[in-house]
Amino acid sequence: MHRFLQRLMIAWLLPGFLAPAMAQDRRISASPQASQNERQAVQWFNLLDHNGDGQVTRTEARWAFQLDKRLAAQFDQADANHDGIVTEAEIRALAAQRKAERAAHSQTKP
Repeated sequence: MHRFLQRLMIAWLLPGFLAPAMAQDRRISASPQASQNERQAVQWFNLLDHNGDGQVTRTEARWAFQLDKRLAAQFDQADANHDGIVTEAEIRALAAQRKAERAAHSQTKP
């Protein structure tokens, strides 16, 4: 995930690569007690949300799929209702699921 965020930041900083039209800004934020993984997920979400409407469409995320092919599958996993849009609720639900999976996995290690 860390390398992915580095790629996103590079793409974000390239002049003219991304020009978000910030007609409305409903960016999501991580809570003060958020884990590093949650902060990274929020950062990922906001970078992909080009128009700042608080959701990421498949079209908005398409450029990122070129950076890392696994992202298309991750987008599909996050898009719980399969409408082509990942909302804050969907990304937070996926993050909670992954956190629970990591906790369960760490408990099974000897």
